[in-house]
Amino acid sequence: MIFTLEALKAAYGDALLLHFGDPGAPQLAVIDGGPRGVYNSVLKPRLNTLMKNKQRLSDGQLPIRLLMVSHIDDDHVNGVLAMANDLADTPGKRPYQIESLWHNSFDDILGNKGQELAASLAPFVAPVLTTGTMPAQAPLKTLHAALVMASVKQGRDLGDAAKLLGWDINKEFGGKLVHLPKAGVRTIPVADGMTLTPLGPRETNVEALNTQWDKEIQQMGVTIDPARAAEYADQSVFNLSSIIVLAEMAGKDGKPRRMLLTGDARGDHIIDGLKAAGLMEHGKCHVDLLKLPHHGSDRNVEQAFFETVTADHYVISSNGDKFDNPDQDTLTWIAAARAGTGHFTLYLTYPVAEFKFKKRKDIQKEIQAFIDAGKKSAAYTVVCRAPEAPSIRIDLGEPLKE
Repeated sequence: MIFTLEALKAAYGDALLLHFGDPGAPQLAVIDGGPRGVYNSVLKPRLNTLMKNKQRLSDGQLPIRLLMVSHIDDDHVNGVLAMANDLADTPGKRPYQIESLWHNSFDDILGNKGQELAASLAPFVAPVLTTGTMPAQAPLKTLHAALVMASVKQGRDLGDAAKLLGWDINKEFGGKLVHLPKAGVRTIPVADGMTLTPLGPRETNVEALNTQWDKEIQQMGVTIDPARAAEYADQSVFNLSSIIVLAEMAGKDGKPRRMLLTGDARGDHIIDGLKAAGLMEHGKCHVDLLKLPHHGSDRNVEQAFFETVTADHYVISSNGDKFDNPDQDTLTWIAAARAGTGHFTLYLTYPVAEFKFKKRKDIQKEIQAFIDAGKKSAAYTVVCRAPEAPSIRIDLGEPLKE
């Protein structure tokens, strides 16, 4: 059976294709669509290439069993919104058939009161999506928080477009928030034996956010003070992000192969989700593949995370632009956490020569030094996407064929 993660060249964002099932006619899930330009330049051409395999098609369309937006940050949601708008503008039969959309909009998390928070910060964050920087007068402390708040409208627009297209939004959750329940675990069968287990956001965390924001509104009165709203957004933005899922499929030996797909989630929230779902053994969890949260940023994780959650394959989706990711500390932490525990492979969606920087001028040298250290020690291998390729692939089952 096929069980392959394909990470597209998505600039500083995420655009993932999950192939699974029958080797002759694999099923497909799309997870995130990257920032502006990625849909037209990479994602759409790649989907059209997949359509050349007629065995994948149903009535001339490419079925996408699941289209998932991990969270409403521009470098994840933009390409999915572009896809929805493109399909809405396509006359006649559309090329892709979306069977289910998982999308937690801002209002799904905070309810209608979330509109008040977004409206109070809109004047400060509006330029962030076009400039990539925060205005000096913005009350928000972190650029990530600003980008999420700036993408609130994109999330609403995607929901509106999905409804016009007749897509089922979060149908497996009764049209409500995709989440890990308060107690127990919920595993969703997708197709051909592949399942997804949501690990975040946790229902208890979402309820706490709603309660806290209600208190903030009561304290602020009718007028929402942007400074107070910004403080709340800075503190809660990682709670508002992301859908975390564990994808599983049985291998030839009958044992499950597991991919942990983390969006931009914070490391402690990932571990909390694994614990709540009963997926930890002796305080640790090993998966076959870990897609690093937030493109390898050291703001989301620490070395203890990589000591707790280990993998055979680590994937970092970034070209360094905007945030200089992956951070050098993150690479060092992975190597240190895995020292003496066996060989692992790290995958980068860009070759070293194509990494960009905003402040970290030595990013290419640092990544190359990490690669060279792996070769010297034989402890790990780093695989970069070939310059001419649209993606890098990790096969946990039979090799994916076009």
